[in-house]
Amino acid sequence: MKEWVRQHPYVALAVGYILLFVFVTGMWFAVRHDLTYALTTAFVWTLFYWLFAVVQVRRRRRTKVRLEGHGQIMVYLRYPDSRPGSLDSIWNQGIATPSPRTIQFQPAVYDTLEPSGRPTTIKIQELLPGRRKMNGKDRKYIPVYGLQAMTLMGDGGKVEIAAHPEALDKLGEVLGQ
Repeated sequence: MKEWVRQHPYVALAVGYILLFVFVTGMWFAVRHDLTYALTTAFVWTLFYWLFAVVQVRRRRRTKVRLEGHGQIMVYLRYPDSRPGSLDSIWNQGIATPSPRTIQFQPAVYDTLEPSGRPTTIKIQELLPGRRKMNGKDRKYIPVYGLQAMTLMGDGGKVEIAAHPEALDKLGEVLGQ
């Protein structure tokens, strides 16, 4: 189901809109018992939902195309073996530019991917096998669902990278898994 939604975001958005419209219409009809009022109010409120969702889908698609054009990937990174209070449990959002055995990580904020610090080059010694799904506690500070995490051994220690499975596949190919 998730895969279908990723492949057909606008169709999923339309189906979601219809279901929400029916639900909101039913709720307003149950409260006011006037079908015209229920339909009108439901249309206005669900229109706001639809407009917001369309803007978000377009922004994500534009960002993805822009990053793919430069060979970059949107990732979340952390250093699990670092001192408590630093990036041991907090995921840092940014743009990864992979090349054979190195990753240049540029911290970035928001969906506009504005740089928020200086880039870091991580030299990769080894890709540890296996990936794991991000659970609720592990997802702290990550507003995106459906991510997986993989662990890398860098010259500075263990590094964890979380991204969508397709992005991790690309990352693994470039790094030489």
